[in-house]
This record gives sequence, structure tokens and C-alpha cells, in this order.
Amino acid sequence: MAHRNRILVALALVLTPIAAHAQARYTAGVAGVYGQPLGQFGENVRRGFGGDAFGTLGIDSRGIFSLRGEIGYIRYNRKSEPLAAYYVDLESETTSGVLTMGVGPQLMLPEGPIRPYIGGTVGFARFATNTSISVPSNQTGTGQKETLDEQNVSSDFILSLAAIGGIAFQLNFLGRGVLGDLGVRWHRNGDAEYVCSDCVVYDGAGSPSITVTRSQADFLVYRVGIVIPLGRGNMTVTP
Repeated sequence: MAHRNRILVALALVLTPIAAHAQARYTAGVAGVYGQPLGQFGENVRRGFGGDAFGTLGIDSRGIFSLRGEIGYIRYNRKSEPLAAYYVDLESETTSGVLTMGVGPQLMLPEGPIRPYIGGTVGFARFATNTSISVPSNQTGTGQKETLDEQNVSSDFILSLAAIGGIAFQLNFLGRGVLGDLGVRWHRNGDAEYVCSDCVVYDGAGSPSITVTRSQADFLVYRVGIVIPLGRGNMTVTP
């Protein structure tokens, strides 16, 4: 009997830390992202970089099935040219990027040091290109760039479907319940209007010539981030 009791105590000591680090029911996170254009979009746009913010709302008490929401931005093109005006050196700049937002279900392994997950979202994507005239930071008294004028030259707001997959893993040195996150997201956008990487040409006087392109605009997003549990009593501890 004593031997069996010792075995039960040993199992409890092993399993208790795993249960104590079960998936939080409510989480929030941020990630740095790399965007890889696909198909026709990949022929016109090289790559992009940006960031994501996301959160989950657990439907069940263990956080296996959750509602996931996320918002992200990727800038895939930037061109600029100096512009002389009176006694001030100005800069003409053109930037292109895509804003995404979506909500949908997520399934995740709730326990263990490595927790795979899959999910999907329905939302929108906004492809936009803006031009601006600004005073460079080295020409201002504040040491920060000052924008004098900004205009939107292209904008397309479309439906976007996304499929998500990845793994979360424990980062115990950052605190209880904090997870690292490695993931990928595929965006099915259909046709969109956007400005391609080579469709902005400056004339040497700070005035850009911009050509708008229309094609399929699907892309992949590779993510590296961190997930933080929210709220007190958020962790599930199994008996």
C-alpha cells in the first residue's frame, strides 16, 4: 500500500505543473510578420513587413475552442525622393501596404510545452497607397519628421478569408502562462486594386507617377510573436 501511495504522489508531482500551465481562456498577443505575395500578386509585389495584434476568447473552460480576432498591417513598398522648396529641403514619399482584420474560430491543444493550433477568420483587407510631402527629421527643430501634406491615391476594401496554423510554446522565464508563437496565415483575397512595387516612378523633381494594377492579391503571412494570458484566475488547473 505504501509503495502504491508513493507512486501516486510521484505522478501528482509530475502532472501538477502541466495542468497548472494549461491554456488561458482569454489571451492577447502581438507578432512581427513577413508577408509573401502569391500568384499574380507575387509577380507585381516583392515582399512586405509589418505587425499583428490578436486575441482569443475561450468558448470552453480549458481554452480548446476559442473565438480569435486579429488585426495586422504589412507595408510592401516605399519610395522617396528629395524635394527642394525655398530654403527647406523636403521629401516626397510614397508608401503602399495592406491592412487586414478578421474574426473566426480557433482550435488549440490546451496543455503541454508545445501546443499546435489551427483556425480561420472572415474579415477584410484594405490595399492602399499614400503620397506625402514632409520635412525630414534632420531639418526640424523637434528631431522628428513633420508631414506637411498627405493624399491617398489608391484604396481597395475587399473581403478576405484566412486560414491559420501554428504552434505556441511555453516561455516560463517571462512568467506563468506566457507563450511564444510561431505561425503562418494564408489570405484568400480574390481580385484587388493596388500599386505594384515598380509602379511608382519619380521624375527627379519629387513628383511621382503612379500606376494602379488589378489582379488576384493572395498572400502568406509568417508570424513570430508572444501570447499573454489576461485576467485573474485565468488559468485552468485540473484536479
